[in-house]
Amino acid sequence: MDHDETELATLDDHDLLAGGVADGAVAARADARRWARLVEFHRRCGLDFEARTAVSPNHSLTPRAETATEVSLLWGLEEKRVRHELNVALFLEQHFPVVWALCLAGQLDAYRAGVIADHVRHAVSDPVQLKQVAQRLTEFLERHLSDAHGVEGVPPVVVCTSKQLRNKLDYEVRRLQPAEADRRHREAKARRSVQTTELPDGMAHLGVTATVDQVRIAERRLTLAAKQQREQGDERTLAQLRSDLAMDLLCGREEGVPVPRYARPVIVATVPVQTLMGVSDDPGLLSGGTPITAGHARAIALQPGSTWYRMLTDPAGGVVELSTTSYKPTAPIWREVVATWESCFEPTCTAPAAEAELDHRIEWPRGETTPGNLWPGCKRGHTAKHAPGFSVQTTTDGSFVLRTRAGFEHPIAPPARPATSAWPEMCAPVAGEVQFSATELLDALAELRDRRDQERAEDLERDRILAWEHGLLPERFVA
Repeated sequence: MDHDETELATLDDHDLLAGGVADGAVAARADARRWARLVEFHRRCGLDFEARTAVSPNHSLTPRAETATEVSLLWGLEEKRVRHELNVALFLEQHFPVVWALCLAGQLDAYRAGVIADHVRHAVSDPVQLKQVAQRLTEFLERHLSDAHGVEGVPPVVVCTSKQLRNKLDYEVRRLQPAEADRRHREAKARRSVQTTELPDGMAHLGVTATVDQVRIAERRLTLAAKQQREQGDERTLAQLRSDLAMDLLCGREEGVPVPRYARPVIVATVPVQTLMGVSDDPGLLSGGTPITAGHARAIALQPGSTWYRMLTDPAGGVVELSTTSYKPTAPIWREVVATWESCFEPTCTAPAAEAELDHRIEWPRGETTPGNLWPGCKRGHTAKHAPGFSVQTTTDGSFVLRTRAGFEHPIAPPARPATSAWPEMCAPVAGEVQFSATELLDALAELRDRRDQERAEDLERDRILAWEHGLLPERFVA
């Protein structure tokens, strides 16, 4: 056992794991400093580039090429990697200064910073839209800053998973470019197919590409059927049963495939009502946080058997509380909890709420069976919450934290619901009963769409003028 291992063996669980956060912050800060060196060297290469080109027009290296050449030789990295890191660093420094500052402070690691830059720079080029994405992403990252480690001298660090981050980026890009997002979805759907790959040992892999909601339904149905087989004494594992049941269906042996008797596959999509009505193109979210385009949400709504529920809110925007005196939640309570949380209550778990167990925050019957006292929990998360040394505690402001056996406290909060700023009065409570004909409704929707298009054009023109006034656009882009 070397010196470091001897030192680690003397630490308690809290300090052992908290030290890992400190190590990560040091590594993140070092990576960001290396990126900053790339940016500075690239800047210096650009200072005399025109002069060097005048002397040797055929053999002068561009600032990027010179940076890649110098660094790849000295740091022992592939030129492709150097160019990528330089592109990421330049993009973050110019368009996402808050993200860049988090990297330099060791609060955001290089991997997730690269996810942000790669996702946005290939999808958004308009300076105004880049600024909007940067602002919304900053709010998201600030919500995911955690100082649960309690290590002196180590700042709060971003703790969202890469999947949560990608979902957020997907959502914001689709929100800014709804038409483009719908076009990409249609093109991707047109490429749906079945792929086969031969594997060693006489096996093969069969893959089916379809829309995410259909794949989830198929997978859930196989899981429910496999669980039913297990309950009847079948000794095959769930993975084996899912595979065998799928092949029975595809190979024409469906007589032996059971139909789940106690549940049916459920896909939960949360979208603003304005999106479903066609007066807004803001995206929605599937359970688990996966974004879907406005067109995809409408397609799901139009599928036979789809059922949609409106979430009633009070004037302050809070959901109207439902309750029951029994332990088991009612169907309306289940829908409310699943729509509110989307995923498991653990901050970094993205298990879809529709497939999770509903857990009482305060144990029943001391705690009521209400949406305010329920949240979804995956099997592991639900078990961990009740494990010795783990607990859910209420803070002074009324929120909840998950306390672990090692002594860490992790804040728990539901994710933000998909919403739109378009026509908020459409969802406002109306006194009395309003009745109108289908023709009147269609006329009203047509008028709303016209007003929406006009406001979009006015907003775009205003944003471009502001961008030009702040030096973000050349004068030729302003009408």
